[in-house]
Amino acid sequence: MKGIAIVFISALFVISCSSNTEEDKIDTQFLDLSSAEHSELVGNYWTVAKRVNPQYPASAARDGVSGCVDLIVGIGSDGRAEGYKIRSSYPKGVFDDYAAAALSQWEWKASEENIERTPVVTSIQLDFTTEVAPDDSEYIENCQPKKQAK
Repeated sequence: MKGIAIVFISALFVISCSSNTEEDKIDTQFLDLSSAEHSELVGNYWTVAKRVNPQYPASAARDGVSGCVDLIVGIGSDGRAEGYKIRSSYPKGVFDDYAAAALSQWEWKASEENIERTPVVTSIQLDFTTEVAPDDSEYIENCQPKKQAK
């Protein structure tokens, strides 16, 4: 009986460790270029080949809400997004799903230096604004200036 309990507990542990969500699936074998000091290095590995702009939520547009979502994303050796994590967003939760949906459709092309197609983790900020230069002080404080992916 004791042996069965140990096997059952072990099985639960293995199952719980393997049931990651899509957000959590950023492989540890990726080169981490997600910090501000490494953001310029992403271009040495990958350039955006297909950029999909996110949809703007109708309720946010109607209310004139501007914001941004800063994501950590893995770029796999096939040039596609391989998981993401939301580092920050403003206003919290309003644009998150729209940013993630758009980013999942992006594609990257390996640079000439990246012959081995090294997967990387980088950060990308997607901005949502109803005006070219929003003057909302909270938007400016939370969303500018941050670097975009190259």
